[in-house]
Amino acid sequence: MRRIVRWIAAAVLTVAGTGAAGAQETGPTPLYHWVQAGAAGEWQLRAIYEAGTSCPAQSTQRVLPDSVAPRFPVVVCQQALSTAPVALPRIARPVAAPTEVRRVVAIGDTGCREQSQPACSPAQWPFAPVADSARRAGQGVTVHVGDYIYRENCGVTPQPDPCGDRWETWVADWFQPAGELLTAAPWVFARGNHEDCTRGGKGWFLFFDPRPVPATGCDRTTEPYAVAVPGLGKLLILDSACAPSYAPCWKPPVPIPGFTNDTAQAVPVYARQLRRVAALAEGGGASWLVTHTPVWARDGAGFADSVGTYILQSALRRDSMGGRLPASVSLSLAGHIHLWERLEFAAPRTPVLVVGDGGTSESCTIPNLAPGTVIDGVAVTGFRRIWSFGYTVLDADGAGGWSITPVEVAASPCGSP
Repeated sequence: MRRIVRWIAAAVLTVAGTGAAGAQETGPTPLYHWVQAGAAGEWQLRAIYEAGTSCPAQSTQRVLPDSVAPRFPVVVCQQALSTAPVALPRIARPVAAPTEVRRVVAIGDTGCREQSQPACSPAQWPFAPVADSARRAGQGVTVHVGDYIYRENCGVTPQPDPCGDRWETWVADWFQPAGELLTAAPWVFARGNHEDCTRGGKGWFLFFDPRPVPATGCDRTTEPYAVAVPGLGKLLILDSACAPSYAPCWKPPVPIPGFTNDTAQAVPVYARQLRRVAALAEGGGASWLVTHTPVWARDGAGFADSVGTYILQSALRRDSMGGRLPASVSLSLAGHIHLWERLEFAAPRTPVLVVGDGGTSESCTIPNLAPGTVIDGVAVTGFRRIWSFGYTVLDADGAGGWSITPVEVAASPCGSP
């Protein structure tokens, strides 16, 4: 049985943050640190130190290949955590794996697109105020659905500064504006298409991927995994960085109009990945799918579906999946479309929540969807979009379901829908 998802109108939340506790004062001071989900059921502390620093005794260093390391002159350390709080050197308060989670904050598509957000100032690119508001929301877990950096394209005019998949760009686009949101609650990170291997993939694998860094510094795809979140169920993480049809991941042997990816190669890969998601969903209990590219969404004028979802839809129709997610998946949480969307469908399709409103310049050309509009063979029964910058709060309602509240922090140039 699906959990009930209840949509709530936009609201501004004022929730006090958590207090600080004492910490050990010996050892190196991290530049940044956070807690995140691992891929094997564990939770990890990640910490970034200046180059030349040795990881604390409890930690291991994440290692980049020599060809990549000069772009990231820092040391990234990790260690496993339990639910017992641990005080670590030069970290302001003890850290631990999450316990009973009653509130989740979801955010996505946060990097600065400098061509449409000049100078990346908070007025043009409001990720910093969005992050500051989100860190005060009092959540038990924060979920990011991908696209952390957009200044990776160094061949445009004017060229962003900093630019490219390197430390300075990740600081400017993510770590610095994220601020205290990094330490407000444990994280679950999904990989976006801006973290594919031609863009920000090497930084992604160094900082956020839950597995060891690949020998090449980047892999095209990674295996799905499940995160057990006490009080919620399971978050099923699908790496859809290469799912958009225009992703440069599988080069077609013969050019295909409108496609960069060779769908003949990509669709079987994602069919296998989605079968793995279905296997992870087994065993009872509710789960949410967390991925960057939505399987179903509303994109720009002329597209009832997102132009990035063709491959996922085709993959989901293969074999025994029949075009649907497992019955235990009560919500599909995604980004990629640069605004806030919620879509409800005729049974048995899973409802979709798109939280691409975290700071990246928004998509102003997305029209409304009338009830009855068919997306990938199933009628839409409810659709809402919001043009503003913000994040989303999901609260357990005490009856086995979750309420969903979009929090609007800054106005969008798109205006009001």
